Amino acid sequence: MIQLEFLFPRKNKPRRLRGASGRENQPDSGDIRIDAVYTKRCVKTLEGLGLKTLADKVSVVWNDRMRTTAGRAFWPDAIIEMNPKLREIAPHEVERTLLHELAHLVAYARAGRRRIAAHGKEWRLACADLGIPGESATHSLPLPGRTMRKKWRYTCPECGEGFDRVRKMKRYAGCYPCCKIHNGGYYHKKFRLKEIQLDASSD
Repeated sequence: MIQLEFLFPRKNKPRRLRGASGRENQPDSGDIRIDAVYTKRCVKTLEGLGLKTLADKVSVVWNDRMRTTAGRAFWPDAIIEMNPKLREIAPHEVERTLLHELAHLVAYARAGRRRIAAHGKEWRLACADLGIPGESATHSLPLPGRTMRKKWRYTCPECGEGFDRVRKMKRYAGCYPCCKIHNGGYYHKKFRLKEIQLDASSD
């Protein structure tokens, strides 16, 4: 399971927070809280690496909505989000997770407009510069997952095969094996999957 992520910003998602330094950011909410101590540490570290521009905008926050991910970094917003459950379940991993994510920001800041791999040589060099040489791309941490009940069942009227889904499909779909065998791989309404909504006792 991937526990650490590097993300480019999604459209229409406000990312900025207000930090102790007074930088303009998104107001705090109940789900996301800035950590002034960790933010200040990152600022000092980045200034020590000569990355003043990145240091001026970096923010570290605790996101209560994170579940199975320990940490993630957003570029170019320079935001590091941390899972608050880390402090309870694996407090010894907080520092390493922070540096892992900070290394992503360092790598991309150094690369400029050049395309680089998320966990490529630039990131590995940044990890070494931050004191975590040989860092793994993923960590296996005992973070609690979430099981979502599957509410929809789709079955082929021809062969009887099917599958269950958490969310309802937005478009019609056909049974691929039947379409491949009987219609050259093209959709035919004869093999359109039948949709059944499951009740709580059908899991």
